[in-house]
Amino acid sequence: MPMLDVFNDDAFSVTSMTARVNEGVYVPGQVGRLGVFAEEGVSTTSIAVEARDNELTLVAPTPRGGPGETAGRNRDKLRSFIIPHFQRDDTVMADEIQGRRCFGTETEVETVQTVVDRKSTRHARALDATLEHQRVGALKGIVTDKAGAPIYNLYTEFGIAAPGTVFFDLGNAATAVRTKCYDLKMLMEDALEDEYEGIHALVGSDFWIKLIEHRSVKETYLNTVQAAELRGDPAVDQFEFGGIVWHRYRTGRKAKVANAAAPFIPADKARFFFTGVPDLFITRFAPADYMETVNTDGLPRYAKIVPMKNDKGVDMEVQMNVVNLCTRPGTLFEGSSAAA
Repeated sequence: MPMLDVFNDDAFSVTSMTARVNEGVYVPGQVGRLGVFAEEGVSTTSIAVEARDNELTLVAPTPRGGPGETAGRNRDKLRSFIIPHFQRDDTVMADEIQGRRCFGTETEVETVQTVVDRKSTRHARALDATLEHQRVGALKGIVTDKAGAPIYNLYTEFGIAAPGTVFFDLGNAATAVRTKCYDLKMLMEDALEDEYEGIHALVGSDFWIKLIEHRSVKETYLNTVQAAELRGDPAVDQFEFGGIVWHRYRTGRKAKVANAAAPFIPADKARFFFTGVPDLFITRFAPADYMETVNTDGLPRYAKIVPMKNDKGVDMEVQMNVVNLCTRPGTLFEGSSAAA
């Protein structure tokens, strides 16, 4: 039986490989674990986001029995976003399997599958890191590729200016950090004009150290640490202060190298965002570019193998088709640990 016959087994179909690549390797990172983005598969390769001018105005008194104020029409705007395609290609050569399988045995599929799964898992993790990077970009208002080139500048797309940076002046012991938090909260609420559950911050390494060591914050943080130690929890990387939940954001060495040697959140910066606002942050997955997946709802990952013409192995690929957006980028604020 030729070696490539094994790849005709159902274990290597698009359905089976896609199911495996979506199992057990999904490590989305901190933003993914926070559950900020509402995920959904779509059957198209682009989505439209509707922006509506729901302005709150006061109503002037008018004579009883007479005409009332004429309400202006809401100006609805549709913005289309093409869903980017991310793909990793690889090969499984006959020589990689040589010596690993027993010819004609029932375990041959399992043995070859081990090689395929090992490669698929490595590429799926790269796509996981890409998904996290895209989501952090959406929280910043500018989604970029790994080289830093913009994919979508949400401020430009929605025709607004980016909110100004809030300077916390954490190097000054006299800074009233709680007051800074309250001022920021007011700015964000004015930009949102809607109900929400909470405000969170992803914090760079230098900002985090200055924050937890600041005189007006230190006691609150230490109390949080002591409570965690009593519960037997690991090191505290988040705490609440000034009406904001602060998270130390860890990029990781390998992810930093992959991101042009830069952390996802700059060391001296923090990014602030609302939670509990429906469809404020969205993730949409499009179908793969295969005949089998045309007009089907998109999945987070896809995997496929194709025999080489010379029967020396197979070409394989793992792909993701996803867009991550903040639908109201005017609510996104940046903080700096420095003074203005």
